[in-house]
Amino acid sequence: MNITQKFLSINKYTRDGRLLNGLTAIVMHYPGKAKQEALGVWNYWDKEVTKGKLGYSSAHYIIDLNGDIYQAIPENERAFHCGTSKKDPISNKVYTDKARDIFGKYCIFPNLSPNQVSIGIEMCHIDDEGNYKPETILSAIELVSYLCKVYNIPINKIITHNDIVGWKECPKLWVNKPFLFDAFKFDIKMRLQNGR
Repeated sequence: MNITQKFLSINKYTRDGRLLNGLTAIVMHYPGKAKQEALGVWNYWDKEVTKGKLGYSSAHYIIDLNGDIYQAIPENERAFHCGTSKKDPISNKVYTDKARDIFGKYCIFPNLSPNQVSIGIEMCHIDDEGNYKPETILSAIELVSYLCKVYNIPINKIITHNDIVGWKECPKLWVNKPFLFDAFKFDIKMRLQNGR
């Protein structure tokens, strides 16, 4: 697995340099803009989000349409990929019940967030439905398997952004077709069981 490290510079809105407080989960995302390449996502964070008018946004990894993997944030630092102040439409609380089960106090206290104990991965997609190229999926399986092995993350702690906030359709394909996300996690499980 080849990873290109292209770290964002330290700034308030994409990479504040604060260390993670451990690692509880891996959170899967998609950019929301069809056919956007990984460097386009990186440039958006670096050139637009850092201006401070768009809130906070970043993730540790971006997987390109061709499967190339870029690392924007070191694994031991937090990224801004799954925090929220909006209420989940089902629980009517900030963060979903599932997120509260996984992250505990990081979903309860206002000065904490799941960003402080998770790694975020953006997967570039080819259309408005959020479909991925096989190369993107294969690289995601390899990367997530590696992270699960290194940090002892169980399969049930591989989750979507939607699992945490409830109101955001991210990543769209797996929110609308959860059986495909189950298949993705099954492939990771098989890879780990085979010692890869």
